[in-house]
Amino acid sequence: MFEHSRSFFRTTLTLMLPVVLQQLITIGINFMDNLMIGGFGEIQISAASFSNQFYSFFQFICMGLGSGAVVMSAQFWGRRDQRSIRITSAMALRVTLGVCLVFELLSLLSPALVLTIFTGDAAIIRAGTPYLRLIGLTFLLSGLSSTATYLLRSTGSVRVPLIGSAGAFVLNIFFNWVFIFGKFGAPRLELVGAAVGTVIARVFEFCFVFGYFVLRDQKFQFRLGHFALFDAQLRRQYVKFSIPVIVSDTLLGLSLSLVGVIYGHISAEISAANAIASSVIQLLTVLNVGMAGASAIVIGNTIGEGDIPRAKREGNSYILLSFLFGLALILPLILLEGPYVGLYTIAPETQAIVHSMFIINSFFLPGQTIAYVISKGILRGGGDTRFLLMADSSCVWLISLPLGGLAGLVWHLSPAWVFFLLRVEFPLKGIVCFIRYCSGRWIKRIAA
Repeated sequence: MFEHSRSFFRTTLTLMLPVVLQQLITIGINFMDNLMIGGFGEIQISAASFSNQFYSFFQFICMGLGSGAVVMSAQFWGRRDQRSIRITSAMALRVTLGVCLVFELLSLLSPALVLTIFTGDAAIIRAGTPYLRLIGLTFLLSGLSSTATYLLRSTGSVRVPLIGSAGAFVLNIFFNWVFIFGKFGAPRLELVGAAVGTVIARVFEFCFVFGYFVLRDQKFQFRLGHFALFDAQLRRQYVKFSIPVIVSDTLLGLSLSLVGVIYGHISAEISAANAIASSVIQLLTVLNVGMAGASAIVIGNTIGEGDIPRAKREGNSYILLSFLFGLALILPLILLEGPYVGLYTIAPETQAIVHSMFIINSFFLPGQTIAYVISKGILRGGGDTRFLLMADSSCVWLISLPLGGLAGLVWHLSPAWVFFLLRVEFPLKGIVCFIRYCSGRWIKRIAA
């Protein structure tokens, strides 16, 4: 029933560990922003949180753009179809370019309007406007480097994106420290200083990762001159298999942004609590992202080779591993709460809300891990993207968001109940996706 060969575990670890480290670094950038401005109070924390929620929405779209390309490129790489891989890359990068320009213009021209969507607090909007405007300079660079990263991963090239993210992390910490606190004669910019550090880090990451992809990579051999490549058959396949992934992750990112809107219209305390709790929860669940990314590529490559029985055994192994990981994460989450929350200067009411969020998440971790690995990894690698679009949309938009919105804005329930209902999508999605996996109808071979 399970795939347990040495090559399977070696390939999984080779793909998973760099992705986990890179995800840790990405989360660490936002974590350090929150931590360094944590001493300036709830207004600054909330302003950074709402700006980063808009950026997170953009990152989810980038994840969809990159993952959509991986669905095809992983299978094409499994049968070493380099021509189809290059054309898929060109289509993905063109779509990424258009999406990034929209977000960049919104952030540069109307940052206050964007923040108004998340909160009606004038003080938070004033504090967040210059921060978001500066962050807006990075949307185009981040989007292109993100898509290049996903494409490189689909062929097993994980070192260059990892090194690029590690360099960006170091630069971000250093320049945050310089500009937030005014070191080495630099002005003390506080929240705006965090944005300056992030811009410098993202510019470096783009030059390193995207520059390698279009100048040095030998697996894709994609160069700037290939940007206009086109094939009618592959475009139809892209629309069939990749567009549902883009739409699914876009809707997921939008739902997370609406969660921020709900919190923002309840109180600054619950918004700050969510920003604090989310940072450590994301930190602990990076294994989900790593295993999902590895499983999508491994299973996609295996299906591309035509070995369907092995793909099913690999799927069984990933589900078992994800459940065990979810259980193992409960204790660290509980133990980290006290020391972590103590790093922030927040009111007792906010501390109580954070505590309830930690407790609720400890119950949801196994279901969340299984749901993430099956949906973002196994089924996506198998090409079952249309089903995933329906599953994601129904669990979030028909159940979790309406219940959470009503609980917070209409029924005025406690913050713990609001948080619980907004997170209930994970166990529901896990059940739905597991049933689909057991049916065996998730394996779709993509024609070139």
